[in-house]
Amino acid sequence: MLEIKDLKTNFNTYDGVVKALNGVNLTIKDGEIFGLVGETGSGKSVTCYSALKLLPKTGEVVGGNILLNGEDITHASEDRLRQIRGGEIGIIFQDPLSALNPVMTVNEQIGEILLLHQDAEINKLASEKGIPVYKSEKWKASPGVEFTIMAFCISFISLFIMLGQFTFSLPFLFVIGMMFLRDYLQRDIPASALDLMVIDALSRVKLPNPKQIARSYPHELSGGMQQRVMIAMALAGKAKMLIADEPTTALDVTIQAQILQLIKDIQKEENMAVLLITHDLGVVAETCEKVAVMYKGKIVEEASVDQIFTNPRHEYTRALLSAIPKSEKHLPNLSTNKKSARTTKSESSIDDFLKVKKEIIDE
Repeated sequence: MLEIKDLKTNFNTYDGVVKALNGVNLTIKDGEIFGLVGETGSGKSVTCYSALKLLPKTGEVVGGNILLNGEDITHASEDRLRQIRGGEIGIIFQDPLSALNPVMTVNEQIGEILLLHQDAEINKLASEKGIPVYKSEKWKASPGVEFTIMAFCISFISLFIMLGQFTFSLPFLFVIGMMFLRDYLQRDIPASALDLMVIDALSRVKLPNPKQIARSYPHELSGGMQQRVMIAMALAGKAKMLIADEPTTALDVTIQAQILQLIKDIQKEENMAVLLITHDLGVVAETCEKVAVMYKGKIVEEASVDQIFTNPRHEYTRALLSAIPKSEKHLPNLSTNKKSARTTKSESSIDDFLKVKKEIIDE
């Protein structure tokens, strides 16, 4: 599905060139859930942004190749990249609220992806059901524009009435009257094919009352709902691969479990390839089949999840695993001294991890 060969990415800063990726090699197969783990700053997110050419202006891919289904997209045109983003590879960002457009409804944002990647399916659905294609309310602008026009008219009407010049307010009253008449005449027009496909996309990610959510703005939704909307957007283009960039970081534990289960369910239904980027080894153990450990812009170890957790080969992987806090839930009656000893052991593991990390840096 996706193959990355010797990928090198640099960032040009005021202090000089930063080598964010220094020869990354990854292969993700069809229908596989692949985990990419490592501490903050190791280059996990930069790897997927480099593959999709979503780097900031200071970032630059300086070496390597990116292959998608055998096609070299390292130097693909912007038009081709638009087809890939959303159409062939969907992406879920770490913070859904900052990734979603705050002044567009959910309907408009998912609708953009459908228009770009599923235009033929929208027209087919419209012809089958005999309904409008893109817009059920033909003469209605976006909610933001509608609100601005209404507020503008009301403000001038109020101003002219206060000045005793009622006749000057008549054109604005006429505009408001026409807006209400338009809504009355269009009250029985059925939903468009685009609206139905948006609602279907929201239903697939198990959002309650998808019609209401489609009309909502991102800030009106909870964090878990926002992340489900992001997943719906990633799936709307019928992508065959999903990149999830720490999708549960900003969520509480209960919602994290729901989002991870949703990703697993969708992966099974669609037989998608999933690249799960995280620093949480517990998430990897629960979700992934294969995992690669990343450190300082390089893949230091790649193996199955079982092998990584039972027989890690690289020193950094062993140190990373030893730094995981040990659970005490199965020892509810520990004495104070035993708890203290266990805490000391955990601190010792972290010290060992930092020691190994320093040795790797020195090398």
